[in-house]
Formats: sequence, C-alpha cells, structure tokens
Amino acid sequence: MLKFYEYSDAKNPKYLVVFLHGYGANGENLINLSYEFKHVLPDAHFIAPNAIEPWEGGFPHSYQWFSLYDGVDRKALLEISNNIKSANRILKKFIDEQLSRFKLTPQNLLLVGFSQGAMMSVYQGLIMAEKPIGIISFSGKIILPEVLGEKSISKPEICLIHGESDSVLPFENFLEAKKILESQKISHEAHSFPHLDHSIDIHGVRVAQNFIKKQIRENEKLQ
Repeated sequence: MLKFYEYSDAKNPKYLVVFLHGYGANGENLINLSYEFKHVLPDAHFIAPNAIEPWEGGFPHSYQWFSLYDGVDRKALLEISNNIKSANRILKKFIDEQLSRFKLTPQNLLLVGFSQGAMMSVYQGLIMAEKPIGIISFSGKIILPEVLGEKSISKPEICLIHGESDSVLPFENFLEAKKILESQKISHEAHSFPHLDHSIDIHGVRVAQNFIKKQIRENEKLQ
C-alpha cells in the first residue's frame, strides 16, 4: 500500500480525486490543492499518494514514479518502459483499492497530476477499462500506452495546463500533447499561460475548477 495524504469534508463522498505529485516531491506537496478543489467538489474525498520509490536525487521524503536519469525522449522511454508500466500497475491497484473503500466507480474518479504525476495520470486514464470522469494535467507530457507496447482502452476528457516559460518540461511538450490528443480523437481542453514556469498558479487552478464543474455536470446527466 502506498503511503498517502488525504482530506475530505464529505461523510459519504460521491467523488474520489487522486493527486499525483511530480518527480522528487511527495503527496503532501499536492494535497493542499484539495482546499481549492473542494469549492467545486464539496462531496469529494481527496487523496495524494507518495510515488512508488525513493527519489534518485537522494533527498529524504522525496519520491518518483520512475527514473528520469535517462530523460523522457522516445529512445529513453523505450529503455525504461517496463518501469513506467510497473508504476502504473501499482498505481492502478491503489486506485482500485480506494474506489472500493468508498464504494465508487471510475465514473466518479478524477485524476490530477503535476509534471511526472501528469504523465502518470494521463497514461493511467488511457489504460483503464472504464474511463474516469476526467484528467487534469499540470505541466506534463503525454506518453501514449502504444509507445510502450500497451493499448489505449478508454478516452477520458483531458485538461492540459502548461506554462509557456516552463524550464523543466518545455512548452513544446504542451504543443506535442495537443497534437497527440487530436490525432487520437480524445476530447480535451488546452490552456497555456505566458511567463509561467514549472508550477501551478491561481490561473491554472481556476481553469481546473471550471473543467471539473463541466465534467460534473456531464456526469450527472448520465446518472
């Protein structure tokens, strides 16, 4: 079981929000977003797990979903594909356990990731048998399952948010992500912000809140 941080005001939550942190961080780094998201999801339970292994940079209380020592270009991804697939299997088991804990289904699941956690969120959403209610990718990069020898099964709604001055995952990753989603015919929103580096600011939070409100409206129409 992954160690995780959680927050909720709901006694019987209708939604589960899973925050996935970036490379070299931990779950505590993102759980505070729940205080912003609860305004549009008051009946949600928020969970932010630590990633599956200690960060290779060596700092205490820092974790990674997979190694980035070899970069994230196509050749490097092929070399570390087993690590990415293994990380997603562990994450899937964790998500399934948490959904079962609250008697919820993927239709009540929102995945939110930052940086490496955004890569994990999108990948996880695409390989799920039932698509989650939505995925929010802050400052991420899209890795299609097909690149790593797996199959995309579902096509969840995705919200891309990226800073145009990102010095860690450059803005080109955002432009590439849009092209990939368009080519795969996956419904998405794409929002970029000038002068924003590799971080989440209040403008990105507001965009995410609006995306959540839209997805909740659509989800409730289907129920």
